[in-house]
Amino acid sequence: MKYTFQDSTELPLQRDFIQDLNNFIEMAKKVLPLENSAIELSEEESEEISSLEARIEEMDSFGKDIQQYVDERSKGSENREILECRNAVMDACIETTNRGLKELNQKLEQIKRESESGIYKIEMDLLNNLNPLFRSGIYGSNKAYYVSMSDGALKGVLKASFSGMEYTCDLTYAHEILTVREVYGELFLPTWTKAGIFSKENKVKMIDVSDYIITSMNYDGDKHVDLGFENKKGEQKFRIVSDNETYQIYHGELDITADETLLRSVTVESVAGLVDDVRKYVELFIRSQTLKQILLDGKDAVRNNEVFDCLKLIAEQYGDIVRESLDRGYVKNEITIKIEASDGTRTEKYITKEEAFDQLAELGSEGLELASILGVD
Repeated sequence: MKYTFQDSTELPLQRDFIQDLNNFIEMAKKVLPLENSAIELSEEESEEISSLEARIEEMDSFGKDIQQYVDERSKGSENREILECRNAVMDACIETTNRGLKELNQKLEQIKRESESGIYKIEMDLLNNLNPLFRSGIYGSNKAYYVSMSDGALKGVLKASFSGMEYTCDLTYAHEILTVREVYGELFLPTWTKAGIFSKENKVKMIDVSDYIITSMNYDGDKHVDLGFENKKGEQKFRIVSDNETYQIYHGELDITADETLLRSVTVESVAGLVDDVRKYVELFIRSQTLKQILLDGKDAVRNNEVFDCLKLIAEQYGDIVRESLDRGYVKNEITIKIEASDGTRTEKYITKEEAFDQLAELGSEGLELASILGVD
């Protein structure tokens, strides 16, 4: 697919921007009411917690004041009846105060648990609703992938950042177990072995690692790749580290690339091909991606009710494309792109500013702010 503006200028990113814009608006319509409900719940619970904490403090202070007063009034008295009365009052005060404090503290803990449970449920709903947007709709984010075998299956973590916002996703891949052959093809790597009938000498041995199982793939989204693989028994382990098209190859603790003799037996083109295919695999063969956390300026955006601030950052990015589409379009107030399929078929997709604005306006002041940032107001 080829995506262009209406005047045939290519979009800065080859994506169906109209679909992404519609998805963004639909997602905003779901998550902003959720975040507002989280804010309301937090405020209500905060008021109730503050009220209970004040009652606990008042009860504790009252009990101490009574005990101090009775103690002072009976101080120095040798009258048995007065001392008995003092002790009875003190015991009753302590018992009643402790019982009251216990009940209030139990209620406080219950409210805190219920509050945490309610807020946690909303947070999970927020992350679930945001997941499709963060899976494919955040343009230009810097992504790093950390993939390894866990519980017998290949799993990964994506860490990405964009304009002060960071997010983390759990990943699963198309293969639970992946071999070098499946990601690349045949590969042989050299190592030393002892050979000879009468006297053992070191000789170069080429090991077929094609069916070795990949145990880790770390890719920083740019030039750095760190790949680990081993045979089925885990006895033979190799590691390839690549930076800016330079390669370090390890067999266990042995640095193959630091040994000139072994290095001459390395087919660099094959190693480069494997590294390149690993980059493609970690990006393109993701089976599922689940959003786990969003940070804004290093703090949990969902827990701190700052999802709207995150949406504004994304809207700024979308707004640049909206304005360029309007500038390059032929119909006033229509955000339009052209799509050319591989067979040459061409279609147009559009959304009017009015349509986008009306949907966002349903959200009140927050929706109107997003509309302004998007440039559809």
